[in-house]
Amino acid sequence: MYRRVAERKKSSDRAIGGLAFASWILYGFASGFSHWSVATGGGLILCVVYLAVLSRRGISIKLTDWTTLIFFVIASVMMIGLRSTTFTVYSAVVVWSCFAVGAWGSVAVGHPFTEVYARENAPREFWEHPVFIRLNLLMTLVWCGLMTVNIGFAVIGVMVGGNLAKPLLSFGLPAVLLVSGFIFNGRFPARYLARSGFQMPAASAPAV
Repeated sequence: MYRRVAERKKSSDRAIGGLAFASWILYGFASGFSHWSVATGGGLILCVVYLAVLSRRGISIKLTDWTTLIFFVIASVMMIGLRSTTFTVYSAVVVWSCFAVGAWGSVAVGHPFTEVYARENAPREFWEHPVFIRLNLLMTLVWCGLMTVNIGFAVIGVMVGGNLAKPLLSFGLPAVLLVSGFIFNGRFPARYLARSGFQMPAASAPAV
């Protein structure tokens, strides 16, 4: 019985995870074929559906989720409401600017956005520990830098233009940095904790 419940939960988590990327997948394909109204409007609808599912399940909506919503609202207003031709040129700049502002903003207010994700796997008594706070500040700063660099790539892509240079600088290299960021997320915390000499008591370790 417990195994069935666990399997259902895992399947549900996968479905929610897939829905989280659905708006970006639609945006990528539709914008690639120059269907910008579908890309932005459809992406906005899928994003709202995803947030509604999170809310209904009592799952906290994180900064990256709100940032995604803000981007699709801006994009939909520009493309569907104002029928702007400027957005199609600077779309990648707008994407990375939204996420960079959100990430840097979280540092500025003293709540690095990676803390929310880290708290899902760390015991509550660890949340206020200086090592935990420093770890998440460093991780968030890495992502701030990554997103800022991606803005630079996107701007250079607009300036250079071309059928190869712009996609490479606007999407190719930023995608490589994103993958590098996720690899960093998977390796850095354990190494940092070990280097800091911090050992989590076995009794307070989160249950698997």
